[in-house]
Amino acid sequence: MMIASPRHSAEICVSQTYKNNFMKKISTRIALYGFLSVMAFGTVLTSCSKDNDDIVDEVIGQGSHYKVTVTLENVNPDDDFVSVSLAGGTGGTKTDIWKVNGVVRTGESAIGLNDNDFAGATKTYVIETTEPIRAFANGVQIINYGAPMIVKYKIEKGSKVEINENLTLTGDGADFTKQYSF
Repeated sequence: MMIASPRHSAEICVSQTYKNNFMKKISTRIALYGFLSVMAFGTVLTSCSKDNDDIVDEVIGQGSHYKVTVTLENVNPDDDFVSVSLAGGTGGTKTDIWKVNGVVRTGESAIGLNDNDFAGATKTYVIETTEPIRAFANGVQIINYGAPMIVKYKIEKGSKVEINENLTLTGDGADFTKQYSF
């Protein structure tokens, strides 16, 4: 064990204080530069003018209508796991872009269904866009632990069938897990 004289202990304390203050200044500078970089990058991405509108339409396109039909038979909400989620965007601020079984979902930019939705009388859900959207993402995970479950999953873009899955999950953790984006 080393004992320092009072003069040296004061120097050590001042040295430690200097190091701590120096590190705080460096950390603050890094945080400030990082924040400014993110702000500059965000400004570049979100800045727009009337001249760029034609370029955006060429690159992204005008969008498409989407229709997803999901049929699940023999869902037991106590044993099985079902998660169906859809999200999409028009490029604008409108959020009323989805309808489920013919009913428009006001204020919802995403739709989610779970095992309880399929446990009642409704076994088939038709989820479709009310207008063309430019971005579409869909995730589905179905895990069956009980009686065999019939799964029918179809995605249409415009009037063309893009995905058409027909299978039977036979229990004991059999699953159907997919991610789709167009």
